[in-house]
Parts: sequence; structure tokens; C-alpha cells
Amino acid sequence: MIELLHVSKVYRQGPQCVHALRDVSLRVESGEFVAVIGASGSGKSTLMNIIGCLDEPTGGQYRLFGTPVPQLRGARLAAVRNREIGFVFQHFNLVHGMSAVKNVELPLVFRGEPPALRREKAERALGLVGLGGRMDHAPSRLSGGQQQRVAIARALVGQPRIILADEPTGNLDAPAAAGVMELLEGIHREGRTVVLITHDPAVAARAERIVRMENGRITAC
Repeated sequence: MIELLHVSKVYRQGPQCVHALRDVSLRVESGEFVAVIGASGSGKSTLMNIIGCLDEPTGGQYRLFGTPVPQLRGARLAAVRNREIGFVFQHFNLVHGMSAVKNVELPLVFRGEPPALRREKAERALGLVGLGGRMDHAPSRLSGGQQQRVAIARALVGQPRIILADEPTGNLDAPAAAGVMELLEGIHREGRTVVLITHDPAVAARAERIVRMENGRITAC
């Protein structure tokens, strides 16, 4: 499903080059739950951005569902990000002027789905994450853990095959973090592929497989 072969990523900062990824090869099969762990600056978030088609490698090859990603351009690439990948971020990335249900509807708005169907799917997704009674609450009226549940519902609402979670427990207290991990484990049991980025060994231990990164390289997988 996800295949990177000798991938590198170099950022230019003036006359200097920063090597974020160095000769990274990784394969994630359909239905796996993989945690990528490393310290800040190890390259794990850059890796997630490339897997999620939010960034492009400088070198090497990336295939998604068997297709070389450079062949996915414009509308095709946007459709893959919208329909096949659900994103969960550390800082939630919710729109604070919208209710929880309206936030969850957003991926379906970009698909052009009709309002009634969007609402139905968003309500169902919020029910799955235990927020059926908070649908019309603004993010400011929700705890951090609840906001992250909204973000997970938004990632799930379009029924993507892959969930990418970048430090989803990083801003949460221990009980809320445990609840988020239980949700991700449940998503995995339903058959979805989950790739989790974390710096926390206890969080990584909840995955089926751990990939360790250091200085832009995979050191164990």
C-alpha cells in the first residue's frame, strides 16, 4: 500500500542544505498499524508529509497503492488526499468559528457532497468517537481530548483507507491520550491502515510495528 524506496528530502535554507530524510526505504502493508518514533528533528514528520502527499521527496521513489506518486498530479493528487487519506494532527487544526459537526463535514464539502448527506455522515462519525452529544459545540467549548476526537471523526468521515496521525496525543493529558489511542486501535481493528508519528515510547508500543528514526534515517523497523 505504502512503499518508499531510497527516499531523500533536502531543504535549502539560503546557501545551506538541510537533509531531513536520508536514503529511507519503508513498506507498509494494507491494514497495518505502524508507529514511527524519533526525537525532534529525526525526520519523522517529514516522512509523514511525504506519505500523505503533502510534500515531495528530493530523491528516490514513492508508490502509493502501487502508483508512483509523481504520476498523481493536480486533481488526481487532490482526490487521493481527500478520499484515501485521513489526517490527524497534534494541534487539531479545527476551524474555531464552526461547530464540531461542521468541522467534520469539511472533507465532504470539498468533495461536493450535498448538505443533508454531509450532515448524516458527520453525525455518524461523531457518534463513533463518543461525541454524539457535542455535535453543535464550538471547539472552544470542548476539552483537548474532545477536540482531538473531533479531528479523528473528520479524518474518518470520508472512509479513507489510510489514517496518518502526527503526534495525536502530544497536547493531551494521560487519560485523554489513552482515549485517543483506544480510538486509533479501534480504527485499525476495522481494517484501516494507521501510521502514527510519535516521540513517546509508550504510545509507540500500542502499534503492531515500530519504525525508529534518527538523523533522517530509519535505524530499525
